[in-house]
Amino acid sequence: GLQNPGFQEFIKNKLPYYRQLKTHLIVNFFGNTQRDYIELARRFDGVPGISGLEMNISCPNIKKGGIVFGVDPQMAFHLVRAVRKATRLTLIIKLSPNVTDIALMAKSAEDAGADAVSLVNTFRAMAINIYSKKPELGNIIGGLSGPAIKPIALRMVWEVYQAVKIPIIGMGGIMKAE
Repeated sequence: GLQNPGFQEFIKNKLPYYRQLKTHLIVNFFGNTQRDYIELARRFDGVPGISGLEMNISCPNIKKGGIVFGVDPQMAFHLVRAVRKATRLTLIIKLSPNVTDIALMAKSAEDAGADAVSLVNTFRAMAINIYSKKPELGNIIGGLSGPAIKPIALRMVWEVYQAVKIPIIGMGGIMKAE
């Protein structure tokens, strides 16, 4: 899955540094099951110094869970609604661009109680080593990011803007402030 220090390590050794910055802290989290997402949201809910959660339902590079919630509007709705009940924190849903209708996914998140959506994560992609004739990535498929995805990300943000009333955090391919 995604490399991270885990909940306990984050709270014990990372959070004290972030509290010193005197700014709002939004924690990105993910799970393999609905139970994982709910449990983490509950745990973070009671931690002083955390202002919000970005619930990642969009990762193409994990072998189980995660992305399934991010490509099915009904599954996303049920997951977001369950997590919404588990936390009072601001809840931002990180959407996958690897869907047929990103606006429908955003609307499902909004209808389930999301405070905002963030998009886009990386696009499913792969690379082949021309000499070994084998995939470059250990997981074979990973995520494409960088300047190549910006026009697609902008289009998706525009589509979501037409569908929802909640705030949208746009990202993907941004290389400079302009």
